[in-house]
Amino acid sequence: MFTHRTPPMLSRLACSVSLALTAAGYASAQEDAPKDAPSFLLNRGVWSVTSENDLFGGTDRNYTNGLRIERVSPANHVSPALRWAADQLPFIDLERKRLRQGIALSHAIFTPEDITVREPDPSDRPYAGWLYFSGTAVASDDHIQDTLQLNLGMVGPSAAGDYVQSQWHDLINEQQPMGWDSQLKDEVGVELVMQRMAMFDGPDLPLGLETDYGVYGGGALGNVRTYAGTGLVGRIGWDLGSDFGPPRIRPALTGAGTFSPTQQFGGYLFAGVDSRFVLRDMFLDGNAFRDSPRVADRNKLVGDIQAGAAVHISNVQLAFT
Repeated sequence: MFTHRTPPMLSRLACSVSLALTAAGYASAQEDAPKDAPSFLLNRGVWSVTSENDLFGGTDRNYTNGLRIERVSPANHVSPALRWAADQLPFIDLERKRLRQGIALSHAIFTPEDITVREPDPSDRPYAGWLYFSGTAVASDDHIQDTLQLNLGMVGPSAAGDYVQSQWHDLINEQQPMGWDSQLKDEVGVELVMQRMAMFDGPDLPLGLETDYGVYGGGALGNVRTYAGTGLVGRIGWDLGSDFGPPRIRPALTGAGTFSPTQQFGGYLFAGVDSRFVLRDMFLDGNAFRDSPRVADRNKLVGDIQAGAAVHISNVQLAFT
């Protein structure tokens, strides 16, 4: 993921690489899915583990590490309260779409450009850790996926960003970060994320290759991040209907952790672009209710570029972004 932000008179580009492992298991009950059912009717629950680290890019700055563990339920194995709430939304047609619920634990670490100084540059990104739980509702058919996610957690020393990064750097024998004493203060973080992604079939190619492309729009509201964004992604490969893209840690262009392979082997190459208009980002703007380090002058319009590959054998998928 590429993140772009501008302190006074200076632009910087940060690079991180994500690695995602996803596994789907058949649910115990599949009597509502006929043998010739499309992929979205195959009733599978999914476990996914996503790791994002800038080690692959040879840097240690800005968004430096992210880890997410998620469980998404089989289709329509959701709580009655969630089904009732989804049924009240006019844009979700439960006669056509299958509903899933997910729960996840995530941890993210942000650091400035230079981690070797005890007093970080006040114009640079402040140190911050973000530890949070997510509850996700996903409604999808073969071509449209609606996602609603609530993130609730803690930013600041209680998120243990200092401990995690220091222990990791000690393990790999890298420079210890020196400026964590100036990190953001403890603050409860709340973030409501919404997204709709629509996938469209492209032309079929020789060797059974499929193509598709997707567009999405969405945004977030909360004291952690508030933004609106849109993006575009294209894919080429086999069994593209198995998912809407590999899982990523938001706000990057992302799938929603669903995975229902219909072939023993499949995989694809993908590339996408994403743009966001950011009204608030705690990891640049600082704490909302307490005085803390912050970037005085930042870009409000930011973007990501991503590319990678995903491959699955049976019900296990490995994706590299």
